[in-house]
Formats: sequence, structure tokens, C-alpha cells
Amino acid sequence: MKRFTTTNWLILAALTLSSFTAFGYDDDKEKEKCRNPKIQEFTLPVYEAPENKEAPPEAEFSFVVSGWANPKKIKLSAKEIDIPFTVKSTDTFHKVNAKLPAEFTGKFIRMNARIPAVLGCYSTIGWLIKVADKPKETAVPSVEPSAAKETSTSATPASANQETVPAQPNATPVAAEPKNSTEATTEQKPAAKE
Repeated sequence: MKRFTTTNWLILAALTLSSFTAFGYDDDKEKEKCRNPKIQEFTLPVYEAPENKEAPPEAEFSFVVSGWANPKKIKLSAKEIDIPFTVKSTDTFHKVNAKLPAEFTGKFIRMNARIPAVLGCYSTIGWLIKVADKPKETAVPSVEPSAAKETSTSATPASANQETVPAQPNATPVAAEPKNSTEATTEQKPAAKE
């Protein structure tokens, strides 16, 4: 009886070891590797020392994601608030466009993006941004009235030169196509006086 029990244990052990090797079989085919999406061309200024650049409030921004990303599953958030965005896709990349919400005005925010790939892996990235209290005042060059007159008079001689060209007796006059209805009526009046 002892002999029979020992034989059974040996057979059971052999079957158990052979089953582990059967499950351990790995196919020789290479599995398709998932590539993490790349994120580039972020257009907002990142808050970094020593520059400490600020983004204007409610600024529009964009970034580009590699083409193997899944544009339907992209998530963009800041301070646990989802930021609405649009995606324009081409064959090689996806461009994500968004606008900073007004509630971030005057605050530091950490904007996070989670970009999943089509095969399941994903990339995450974040940017520290300081949103300005109010928009930067851009210096708009003031146009002096004399400069405005010079600009308008410089356009007038060109049309005046066309009208003052002497007409040849046998040639039919060729009028330039009017650019707008005001110009057409202006050019026609002198011809009616002749």
C-alpha cells in the first residue's frame, strides 16, 4: 500500500509540473508595444523661475499630441475642474484648443492633461501657470490725425493718376475695376463731366 501511495504522489507531482510549463508557454510573435503619446507646442507661458511669466486671463491656448493618441479620451483639467476643449485631427497629430476659464483669473493653477493612446497606455503632463489679475495693456500706437491724412492722401493720388492720363483719340478708355461701390461712383463722375 505504501508503494501505491508513493507512486500516486510522484504521478501527481509530474502532472502538476507539466501543467505549469504548459501555461508558461509564450508565443514567439512580438506583441504590439504601446507607445505613449507625445505632447508638444504648449502655447501658454509656464510659470518658472526666474522669468515668472504670467498668462493673460481667459487666454486661448493649444498643444499638439501625437497621432497615435485617442482624441476621444483626452482629459484636460485644472484645480479639479474639467476644461472644455476642441480637437482638430490630422493623419499625424491632434491639435487640442482650449480657453482658460474666467474663474482662474489671478490664481496659480496646475493644468493637467491625460492623453491615452489607442492601444491603452497613456501619457500625463502638467504645467504650472500663473494667470494674471487683469490683461496686460498692450501699447497701441496712437495714430496722429496728420498721419491719418497722409495715409488717406497717399491712396488718393493713385486713383487720381488713373484719371489724369491723357486719352488717345482712337483708343477706347479702359477703366480699372472698382474695388467697392464708393470708388465706382467717384470714378464715374469725372468721366460724366467730360
